[in-house]
Amino acid sequence: MTGVSQAAWTLALTALTAAACGARTGLLVPLDTVDGGLTPPACMGTEIPLDTNAPNLYFVLDASTSMQEEAKWTNVRSSVAALITALGSRAAFGAAVFPTQGGDACTTGTEVMPVQPGDSQGATAAAFLAATNLNPMGGTPTAATLAALVPELSSFPQLTFAILATDGGPNCDPALSCGVADCTSNMDGVPGCPVAGPPNCCDPTTGAGGLACLDGAATTQAVTALRAAGVETFVMGIPGSAPYAAVLDQLAIAGGGARASEPFYYQVDTSDTGALGAALAQIAAQATASCTFTLTQTPTDPNQVNVYVDGTVVPQGGADGWSLDGTKVTLEGHTCQGIEDGTALSVHVEQGCPTVR
Repeated sequence: MTGVSQAAWTLALTALTAAACGARTGLLVPLDTVDGGLTPPACMGTEIPLDTNAPNLYFVLDASTSMQEEAKWTNVRSSVAALITALGSRAAFGAAVFPTQGGDACTTGTEVMPVQPGDSQGATAAAFLAATNLNPMGGTPTAATLAALVPELSSFPQLTFAILATDGGPNCDPALSCGVADCTSNMDGVPGCPVAGPPNCCDPTTGAGGLACLDGAATTQAVTALRAAGVETFVMGIPGSAPYAAVLDQLAIAGGGARASEPFYYQVDTSDTGALGAALAQIAAQATASCTFTLTQTPTDPNQVNVYVDGTVVPQGGADGWSLDGTKVTLEGHTCQGIEDGTALSVHVEQGCPTVR
């Protein structure tokens, strides 16, 4: 190559490849082949950060024994981490798991990651994965966990949403008593506990007693308390939760995060990351959806601004384009719809390259 060493171009190509696979700090134009060699990118822009007034998305995750099945725990963690990176600075994120790992089967859940700003470079996602690197065990103390989180979640000045993801029904209240119809051991059909009984596996003399009774009323009370404190709760039921659809619907309605039609909770029928990710994206869209974004600075030249949605440049103007008014960027048409329905998550604005029209 004339004037450029092979080593220099190798380093440049390596840097571009790494950037394309991770955070984007500028407009990456595909390298062209000219006379068998590589030509440098035509233009590289610089990011204009968004002033998003980001809400908090706080994940309350079921880490009971059954989450070991079908790779549910692994896939939930992976899907949440992907969502965190995709949303980036559009939200801040925190997480709690229940029951507390290392305690007994019904120990009230605890926070494993305090709320922290999101980023598109993967740092917050990595912190989440590290905080949730555990082996699920125990029961499902949902009510006690949500109740314990009310003081913290209601104390944030930012708008805060709780996202409850569970594969079963709430239990772990020893004060309860119930028959077969409300015994989670029978409802789950665990070995020796037929769905219709007998025996009643919540019989205190022969079974788990109240610890295995469905704790729907107290859990509804907890999400109601969160909503009264200004924190809406979205409910996601993953495989294994089908017997508890009525309770999950009730929680979704009480928490203020219900879908428009039945099921009112976000029902996920398979444990693969595609299905989990789609449900999480729909929930995130309800919490963060906005087609108007404020830039932290006025662009130097409005004809040198480009907007990217999910990494793809959006031409300015037209029914599905975008407009710029000072520091305000507004998405239009189908581009806006993608943000509102969760099929698109990330929004990225750059300056320094001619606007694509």
